[in-house]
Amino acid sequence: MTKLQKKTKSGKFFALVVCGISLALCITLADLFSTAITAGNFSGLFSSSSKISSYNIYAISMFQSSILSSAEESANQIKTQGGAGYIYNDSSVYYVLASAYEKQNDAELVKENLISSGYTPTIITIFIPEVTITSNLNANEKTALSSALNIFKTTYQQLYDLSINLDTSLKDETECKVLLNDIASNVSKVKTTFDGAFNSKLTNSILNVKLKLESLSNSIATLLEYTSTSSVSFNSKLKYTYIETLNLNKTLCKEINNEI
Repeated sequence: MTKLQKKTKSGKFFALVVCGISLALCITLADLFSTAITAGNFSGLFSSSSKISSYNIYAISMFQSSILSSAEESANQIKTQGGAGYIYNDSSVYYVLASAYEKQNDAELVKENLISSGYTPTIITIFIPEVTITSNLNANEKTALSSALNIFKTTYQQLYDLSINLDTSLKDETECKVLLNDIASNVSKVKTTFDGAFNSKLTNSILNVKLKLESLSNSIATLLEYTSTSSVSFNSKLKYTYIETLNLNKTLCKEINNEI
Protein backbone atom coordinates (compact mmCIF):
# COMPACT_ATOMS: atom_id res chain seq x y z
CA MET A 1 0.00 0.00 0.00
CA THR A 2 1.40 3.35 -1.02
CA LYS A 3 1.71 6.34 1.33
CA LEU A 4 -1.06 8.12 -0.63
CA GLN A 5 -3.43 5.17 -0.21
CA LYS A 6 -2.69 5.03 3.55
CA LYS A 7 -3.31 8.78 3.89
CA THR A 8 -6.60 8.53 2.00
CA LYS A 9 -7.79 5.61 4.10
CA SER A 10 -6.83 7.45 7.30
CA GLY A 11 -8.73 10.55 6.16
CA LYS A 12 -11.88 8.53 5.44
CA PHE A 13 -11.69 6.92 8.87
CA PHE A 14 -11.32 10.32 10.59
CA ALA A 15 -14.28 11.69 8.62
CA LEU A 16 -16.44 8.71 9.65
CA VAL A 17 -15.53 9.26 13.31
CA VAL A 18 -16.41 12.97 13.13
CA CYS A 19 -19.73 12.18 11.43
CA GLY A 20 -20.54 9.60 14.09
CA ILE A 21 -19.83 11.99 16.93
CA SER A 22 -21.85 14.77 15.26
CA LEU A 23 -24.80 12.44 14.73
CA ALA A 24 -24.75 11.31 18.36
CA LEU A 25 -24.56 14.90 19.55
CA CYS A 26 -27.50 15.93 17.36
CA ILE A 27 -29.61 13.05 18.69
CA THR A 28 -28.76 13.98 22.30
CA LEU A 29 -29.61 17.66 21.80
CA ALA A 30 -32.82 16.80 19.98
CA ASP A 31 -33.86 14.55 22.84
CA LEU A 32 -33.00 17.23 25.42
CA PHE A 33 -35.01 19.97 23.72
CA SER A 34 -37.86 17.59 23.00
CA THR A 35 -38.07 16.84 26.74
CA ALA A 36 -37.91 20.54 27.56
CA ILE A 37 -40.68 21.44 25.15
CA THR A 38 -42.86 18.65 26.50
CA ALA A 39 -42.32 19.99 30.02
CA GLY A 40 -43.45 23.41 28.84
CA ASN A 41 -41.54 26.59 28.03
CA PHE A 42 -38.16 25.04 28.85
CA SER A 43 -39.09 24.96 32.54
CA GLY A 44 -36.34 23.30 34.56
CA LEU A 45 -33.55 24.21 32.16
CA PHE A 46 -32.92 27.78 33.22
CA SER A 47 -32.54 29.20 36.71
CA SER A 48 -34.35 32.47 37.24
CA SER A 49 -34.99 34.84 40.13
CA SER A 50 -37.61 37.35 41.25
CA LYS A 51 -37.10 39.95 43.94
CA ILE A 52 -38.49 43.00 45.65
CA SER A 53 -36.23 45.78 46.89
CA SER A 54 -36.14 46.80 50.54
CA TYR A 55 -37.93 49.92 51.70
CA ASN A 56 -38.74 51.85 54.88
CA ILE A 57 -42.08 53.06 56.17
CA TYR A 58 -42.33 55.72 58.86
CA ALA A 59 -45.27 55.12 61.20
CA ILE A 60 -46.81 57.39 63.82
CA SER A 61 -47.03 55.59 67.16
CA MET A 62 -49.42 57.11 69.68
CA PHE A 63 -48.74 54.66 72.49
CA GLN A 64 -46.35 51.85 73.33
CA SER A 65 -46.30 49.21 76.04
CA SER A 66 -45.00 45.76 76.83
CA ILE A 67 -48.52 44.85 77.99
CA LEU A 68 -50.93 43.85 75.22
CA SER A 69 -54.11 44.74 77.12
CA SER A 70 -52.86 48.31 77.62
CA ALA A 71 -52.10 48.59 73.90
CA GLU A 72 -55.57 47.26 73.04
CA GLU A 73 -57.21 49.87 75.25
CA SER A 74 -55.22 52.63 73.56
CA ALA A 75 -55.94 51.20 70.10
CA ASN A 76 -59.70 51.43 70.67
CA GLN A 77 -59.34 55.06 71.66
CA ILE A 78 -57.18 55.92 68.64
CA LYS A 79 -59.77 54.36 66.32
CA THR A 80 -62.50 56.64 67.67
CA GLN A 81 -60.27 59.60 66.77
CA GLY A 82 -59.82 58.51 63.13
CA GLY A 83 -56.45 56.79 63.48
CA ALA A 84 -55.66 53.21 62.46
CA GLY A 85 -55.32 51.87 65.99
CA TYR A 86 -53.16 49.06 64.60
CA ILE A 87 -51.16 47.16 67.22
CA TYR A 88 -47.68 46.55 65.82
CA ASN A 89 -45.47 44.15 67.76
CA ASP A 90 -41.71 44.60 67.52
CA SER A 91 -39.19 43.09 69.96
CA SER A 92 -41.92 42.41 72.55
CA VAL A 93 -43.09 46.02 72.48
CA TYR A 94 -46.64 46.82 71.34
CA TYR A 95 -46.93 50.04 69.36
CA VAL A 96 -50.34 51.57 68.64
CA LEU A 97 -50.04 53.06 65.16
CA ALA A 98 -52.22 55.84 63.80
CA SER A 99 -50.83 56.13 60.25
CA ALA A 100 -47.76 55.32 58.14
CA TYR A 101 -45.78 57.18 55.47
CA GLU A 102 -43.23 56.42 52.76
CA LYS A 103 -41.43 59.72 53.33
CA GLN A 104 -39.91 60.47 56.71
CA ASN A 105 -40.57 64.19 56.25
CA ASP A 106 -44.32 63.53 55.95
CA ALA A 107 -44.24 61.61 59.22
CA GLU A 108 -42.32 64.43 60.90
CA LEU A 109 -44.92 67.00 59.81
CA VAL A 110 -47.76 64.86 61.16
CA LYS A 111 -45.87 64.36 64.40
CA GLU A 112 -45.40 68.12 64.83
CA ASN A 113 -49.11 68.76 64.22
CA LEU A 114 -50.07 66.13 66.78
CA ILE A 115 -47.67 67.55 69.37
CA SER A 116 -49.15 71.03 68.88
CA SER A 117 -52.55 69.46 69.57
CA GLY A 118 -51.40 68.04 72.89
CA TYR A 119 -50.42 64.48 71.89
CA THR A 120 -47.06 62.75 72.48
CA PRO A 121 -46.45 60.71 69.31
CA THR A 122 -43.22 59.00 68.24
CA ILE A 123 -42.03 57.84 64.83
CA ILE A 124 -41.00 54.22 64.37
CA THR A 125 -39.38 52.82 61.25
CA ILE A 126 -40.86 49.69 59.71
CA PHE A 127 -38.19 48.03 57.56
CA ILE A 128 -39.32 45.69 54.81
CA PRO A 129 -36.20 43.76 53.71
CA GLU A 130 -35.15 42.86 50.19
CA VAL A 131 -36.06 39.34 49.21
CA THR A 132 -35.03 37.22 46.24
CA ILE A 133 -36.48 33.87 45.18
CA THR A 134 -34.29 31.89 42.80
CA SER A 135 -35.82 28.87 41.13
CA ASN A 136 -36.34 27.12 37.82
CA LEU A 137 -39.12 29.26 36.36
CA ASN A 138 -40.62 29.70 32.96
CA ALA A 139 -41.58 33.15 31.71
CA ASN A 140 -45.18 32.97 32.97
CA GLU A 141 -44.13 31.79 36.42
CA LYS A 142 -41.52 34.52 36.77
CA THR A 143 -44.04 37.22 35.83
CA ALA A 144 -46.64 35.84 38.24
CA LEU A 145 -44.14 35.67 41.10
CA SER A 146 -42.79 39.16 40.50
CA SER A 147 -46.31 40.60 40.48
CA ALA A 148 -47.17 38.77 43.69
CA LEU A 149 -44.07 40.00 45.51
CA ASN A 150 -44.77 43.61 44.53
CA ILE A 151 -48.54 43.73 45.06
CA PHE A 152 -48.25 44.42 48.80
CA LYS A 153 -46.38 47.71 48.44
CA THR A 154 -48.56 48.74 45.50
CA THR A 155 -51.71 48.06 47.52
CA TYR A 156 -50.37 50.01 50.50
CA GLN A 157 -49.70 53.00 48.25
CA GLN A 158 -53.17 52.87 46.72
CA LEU A 159 -54.92 52.55 50.09
CA TYR A 160 -52.79 55.37 51.48
CA ASP A 161 -53.86 57.62 48.60
CA LEU A 162 -57.52 56.84 49.32
CA SER A 163 -56.98 57.75 52.97
CA ILE A 164 -55.44 61.10 52.03
CA ASN A 165 -58.43 61.80 49.78
CA LEU A 166 -60.75 61.17 52.71
CA ASP A 167 -58.68 63.22 55.15
CA THR A 168 -58.67 66.19 52.79
CA SER A 169 -62.33 65.73 51.76
CA LEU A 170 -61.40 65.33 48.10
CA LYS A 171 -63.55 62.19 48.04
CA ASP A 172 -66.23 60.76 50.27
CA GLU A 173 -66.63 57.18 51.48
CA THR A 174 -68.83 56.14 48.56
CA GLU A 175 -66.36 57.45 45.97
CA CYS A 176 -63.46 55.76 47.76
CA LYS A 177 -65.25 52.43 47.76
CA VAL A 178 -65.65 52.65 43.99
CA LEU A 179 -61.87 53.03 43.70
CA LEU A 180 -61.39 50.34 46.32
CA ASN A 181 -63.22 47.93 44.02
CA ASP A 182 -60.48 48.51 41.43
CA ILE A 183 -57.81 47.76 44.04
CA ALA A 184 -59.63 44.57 45.05
CA SER A 185 -59.87 43.51 41.39
CA ASN A 186 -56.14 44.04 40.90
CA VAL A 187 -55.28 41.97 43.97
CA SER A 188 -57.67 39.25 42.81
CA LYS A 189 -56.12 39.21 39.34
CA VAL A 190 -52.59 38.86 40.74
CA LYS A 191 -53.73 36.11 43.11
CA THR A 192 -55.58 34.17 40.40
CA THR A 193 -52.61 34.37 38.02
CA PHE A 194 -50.22 33.27 40.76
CA ASP A 195 -52.41 30.32 41.83
CA GLY A 196 -52.67 29.18 38.22
CA ALA A 197 -48.94 29.49 37.54
CA PHE A 198 -47.90 27.57 40.67
CA ASN A 199 -50.70 25.06 40.96
CA SER A 200 -48.22 22.17 41.08
CA LYS A 201 -45.11 23.95 42.41
CA LEU A 202 -45.69 24.50 46.12
CA THR A 203 -42.24 25.01 47.62
CA ASN A 204 -42.14 26.60 51.08
CA SER A 205 -41.47 30.06 49.63
CA ILE A 206 -44.23 29.75 47.04
CA LEU A 207 -46.66 28.52 49.71
CA ASN A 208 -45.86 31.50 51.93
CA VAL A 209 -46.53 33.89 49.05
CA LYS A 210 -49.81 32.09 48.33
CA LEU A 211 -50.97 32.37 51.96
CA LYS A 212 -50.09 36.06 52.24
CA LEU A 213 -51.95 36.81 48.99
CA GLU A 214 -54.97 35.09 50.48
CA SER A 215 -54.70 37.22 53.64
CA LEU A 216 -54.36 40.41 51.58
CA SER A 217 -57.39 39.52 49.49
CA ASN A 218 -59.44 38.87 52.64
CA SER A 219 -58.35 42.18 54.20
CA ILE A 220 -59.46 44.16 51.14
CA ALA A 221 -62.77 42.27 51.01
CA THR A 222 -63.40 43.05 54.69
CA LEU A 223 -62.66 46.73 54.08
CA LEU A 224 -65.08 46.80 51.13
CA GLU A 225 -67.86 45.38 53.27
CA TYR A 226 -67.15 47.70 56.20
CA THR A 227 -69.71 50.35 57.12
CA SER A 228 -68.76 53.23 59.39
CA THR A 229 -70.10 53.09 62.93
CA SER A 230 -70.52 55.80 65.53
CA SER A 231 -67.15 54.91 67.05
CA VAL A 232 -64.98 53.82 64.11
CA SER A 233 -64.95 55.59 60.74
CA PHE A 234 -64.28 54.02 57.35
CA ASN A 235 -61.05 56.04 57.15
CA SER A 236 -59.84 54.53 60.41
CA LYS A 237 -60.49 51.07 58.98
CA LEU A 238 -58.75 52.11 55.76
CA LYS A 239 -55.62 53.17 57.64
CA TYR A 240 -55.73 49.96 59.67
CA THR A 241 -55.83 47.93 56.44
CA TYR A 242 -52.89 49.67 54.78
CA ILE A 243 -50.71 49.12 57.87
CA GLU A 244 -51.88 45.50 57.96
CA THR A 245 -50.80 45.21 54.31
CA LEU A 246 -47.32 46.47 55.21
CA ASN A 247 -47.05 43.98 58.05
CA LEU A 248 -48.05 41.13 55.73
CA ASN A 249 -45.27 42.24 53.37
CA LYS A 250 -42.69 42.40 56.18
CA THR A 251 -43.69 38.98 57.55
CA LEU A 252 -43.56 37.39 54.09
CA CYS A 253 -40.06 38.76 53.42
CA LYS A 254 -38.79 37.51 56.77
CA GLU A 255 -40.26 34.05 56.18
CA ILE A 256 -38.66 33.75 52.74
CA ASN A 257 -35.28 35.07 53.90
CA ASN A 258 -35.21 32.61 56.80
CA GLU A 259 -35.59 29.75 54.32
CA ILE A 260 -32.72 30.84 52.06
